[in-house]
Amino acid sequence: MFVVLNLVESGKKKVRKGQTVRKVTEHQTGGGERFYVVDISDSETGVNWDEVSAFIGRHSARVITDRVLHLPEDSLLKRFNNEKFINIILFNTMSMILKELYMSGFRTKCYINDKDGKYSYLLPCIARYSGETVVVTRNDYRYFSQIQSVYGEFGAGVTVTDSNCEPEMHSFVIDADGTYPYNGKGLLFSADLGISPCRVEGFDDIRKMCPAFIDENDFLGAMYEMNREKRLSHAFCATMCSDAEEKTVHEIIQELKIRISASPDRRKSIIFYV
Repeated sequence: MFVVLNLVESGKKKVRKGQTVRKVTEHQTGGGERFYVVDISDSETGVNWDEVSAFIGRHSARVITDRVLHLPEDSLLKRFNNEKFINIILFNTMSMILKELYMSGFRTKCYINDKDGKYSYLLPCIARYSGETVVVTRNDYRYFSQIQSVYGEFGAGVTVTDSNCEPEMHSFVIDADGTYPYNGKGLLFSADLGISPCRVEGFDDIRKMCPAFIDENDFLGAMYEMNREKRLSHAFCATMCSDAEEKTVHEIIQELKIRISASPDRRKSIIFYV
């Protein structure tokens, strides 16, 4: 369960005590789960956030809002962190991209920047079709079992290091936690910089429940983590943002093929069809 906060202009200089919360709407989701949309009154003097957090109670740390709305740092209200779901759709989409490049004869080296080792379970998405995989992490032990698994299943070797690497010009860099010191070398894929996730493919039954003022990926992430919609673990992008422009994944793949083909040091694979 989670709470969606909807800020509504009251047109007043100040909202009376006890009247900050205007309306609460309950929405049922799959498996008996639910979320609530809570309309809160704004005024010239601002919002009584203490009153909002007192009303929401124990769910104050399970809040999603319009991304332009800033919650006060000293409030008990905490915005839902969507990092986990964004990385799931990023890694799933990268797996599709790497597979298409692989089947077209391109073996691309891929770096995964995951300093805390939180996303080791997503390693198979990348190692299966990457020409070479390098993981940059401080917690290499979190990757040990996954490295053994991908080697046993795919024959894929993975290098683990605790220091930042200098990527080749046309290698891929997946920045899972926003800590990679990108200097323009390699092609960056991350939540916000370089090539980043936009619209998710499918799951229309879930997406149609998303309020118009809420970022769709924030909503899907909340549904995945807090409303047990585990099928979203297979979600991938229909579109991605590149150079501030939204493009289909197919367009991204075609651009990458052209870009890699123009590189004198590109890696090519030999594929046998049987």
